[in-house]
Amino acid sequence: MAQAGEKNLIGRMKNIYLLGFMGAGKSSAGKLLAAKTGLAFRDSDAEIKKAAGADPAELINRRGLGVFRRLEDSALRKLARAGGLVVAAGGGVTPTVKRGFLKRTGITVYLACSESVLLKRLAGDPSARPLLGKVPAERPGVIRRLLAKRRPYYERADIRLDVSTLTPELAAAKIAAAVRKYDKNFFIEA
Repeated sequence: MAQAGEKNLIGRMKNIYLLGFMGAGKSSAGKLLAAKTGLAFRDSDAEIKKAAGADPAELINRRGLGVFRRLEDSALRKLARAGGLVVAAGGGVTPTVKRGFLKRTGITVYLACSESVLLKRLAGDPSARPLLGKVPAERPGVIRRLLAKRRPYYERADIRLDVSTLTPELAAAKIAAAVRKYDKNFFIEA
């Protein structure tokens, strides 16, 4: 439900794309941001699962990362056409030339998070995060390498917000404020 004074411009129908490493809080903050702004929430991983009948970890393990990335691209393009959404994108999604449609159809927000916080958040079941490997002792190195590779692309986002010390509620509020500052016409007074 939109808070008093916040409403999406109907004619605009842009999306807010939340980008960042797995565990950065894109889904948690995204759901709260959607509720705060009145936009619908979509998680690209959930869209992939709905389309493919398997969650991302299963797809990567059974069919490979290439197949997963193609399904991810298809899901993102479908969400881009829908408009008016808060989209939690998978951790490997970056605003590259190939995914230029993200910036054309919305505002990209990089939720930056420190390696140490990511490591704590990703300490759970190794099978749920196949890209991190199965050996917990190797996770810090894997996170460091993947983050170093992806960070330059994440930083191409329209907005960068460090969420390392933020609760999902505070992150959602800060994202809304940053979007409002970035594009004063994205939200209008009711």
